[in-house]
Amino acid sequence: MCTNCGYYFQGVSPPNRCPSCEQSCAFNNVTNYLPEGGGGKIDQMVAGFTVKAMTGAQPQARSRRAPTLEALPPVHIFGSLTEGQREKVRSLEHTEVYEANAIICRQGDEANKLYLVEEGQVSVQYELPNGTQIPVAVVSSGGAFGWSVLIWPYQLTANVVALSKTRANTIKRDALLALMRTDPKTGLLIMQDIASIIASRLRNLEVEMIELVRGH
Repeated sequence: MCTNCGYYFQGVSPPNRCPSCEQSCAFNNVTNYLPEGGGGKIDQMVAGFTVKAMTGAQPQARSRRAPTLEALPPVHIFGSLTEGQREKVRSLEHTEVYEANAIICRQGDEANKLYLVEEGQVSVQYELPNGTQIPVAVVSSGGAFGWSVLIWPYQLTANVVALSKTRANTIKRDALLALMRTDPKTGLLIMQDIASIIASRLRNLEVEMIELVRGH
């Protein structure tokens, strides 16, 4: 966790500069790794204690419109595929580039592409009816978004905004579904990783909703 703004980052090592407050500051490990503690979930009590001990104050209130929850560990959707299977998938990819602050996906729109982040970082944000943006995840190089492309009714469930210049490989829905139907083994592996992404996003949204309620 960033000791300056309370941003949570999940990964092998923290970044040199916090993606939320954009400051070069210390990150502290506030994760409970004990099995009875949830196998790696953020321990809110440890988080609060750590920041207070380091800075003498509680974490700053986090903006509801800033992507402040966490950068998901990359889910390498095609990491378990054989080289032959990966070649089939790569033949479907098209590269797209987005500038910082570009809106890549809008909640409620039709999902027609799966996005694989090659370079850069994006924020996934759920929008409430009143317009409030709840940060769900920050997806970096190696991660993926746009999983709704494989789930009926193929409708995007969040907004996605580029935090920096981002390069992504995209696969159109019809082409991906056709591959999965003709090669069920490959399709199963892809769906297993998609399920992992969905589970992570739901856990993150749960945490943010709890904090949003507490803020009132």
